[in-house]
Amino acid sequence: MSTSSRFVFALALSLAAAAPASAGEVRGRVALGVQGVSFEDAGPVVVYLEGDGGAPLHYELPKRALEIHQKDASFKPSFLVIAAGETVVMPNDDVIFHNVFSYSTPNDFDLGLYPRGESRTKTFQYPGVVRMYCSIHESMSATIFVAPSIWHAVAGSHGEFEIRDVPPGKYRLRTWNRRLPPVSQAIEVKADVVTANLVVASSAAP
Repeated sequence: MSTSSRFVFALALSLAAAAPASAGEVRGRVALGVQGVSFEDAGPVVVYLEGDGGAPLHYELPKRALEIHQKDASFKPSFLVIAAGETVVMPNDDVIFHNVFSYSTPNDFDLGLYPRGESRTKTFQYPGVVRMYCSIHESMSATIFVAPSIWHAVAGSHGEFEIRDVPPGKYRLRTWNRRLPPVSQAIEVKADVVTANLVVASSAAP
């Protein structure tokens, strides 16, 4: 092998070693094993990944605009899933004053009163459920589920879900729903598609 050929071969090896491993994908279906309960009755079912053994995952936050509007004396949307570290903008579109607050620790906050055309922002640093209200209008409520990573999805009307661009590694796949207990499953993601089916039942353990 000539000197130049050896150089090209060595360069190719070094580039291959430096290249990041190809991302994988997690697909599956959530089944509701509770008699007489449908997805419409249960409300949103969130499926998300956390580190194996509860280890924190490192990720880069996506560049996207997250908003919950106050319009017609209600929060729109009334449910949102985000990753820990993301910021939500909350504009007031009504002609009346509104307030947004939450007692959900450690993400509790109070944005105070503000009029139409103004916005407030809140960064949610900690995973968990955040229930939001307006101090003026008791009928107003919304829920934010703060996932521990950017790898999350809301199951479809038939329980189907898809989580893309997952780095290879070992994870725990978990569910959350406001009415039903969570379930979890250990999975390993490689540079392909992992199929994982979960059954949420009243006797399920976290």
